Amino acid sequence: MGEVIALIRVMPGGVISDEELQNIWDNVKKVVKPPAKLGRIEIKDIAFGLRGLDVTVSVPDSEGGVEPVVEALSSIEQVESVEVVDVGRV
Repeated sequence: MGEVIALIRVMPGGVISDEELQNIWDNVKKVVKPPAKLGRIEIKDIAFGLRGLDVTVSVPDSEGGVEPVVEALSSIEQVESVEVVDVGRV
């Protein structure tokens, strides 16, 4: 069996400070739990000072997809939206 690799964009409710963005980053590390594996996290400049996080995760095919990860990321305080930007298989 293979793995599903997903790029997920995590967006706060508006323009936030570096400290608040770091807090979201730290919470992303806490909520992505096995069997999902956290890959890279990158700060993505969107526009007009708005920044989000691009989170790469891998999930075994047998787990049925990335929806549980998306739900976990959506539950983080100060996160307004979570969007799967790209999905691939390995």
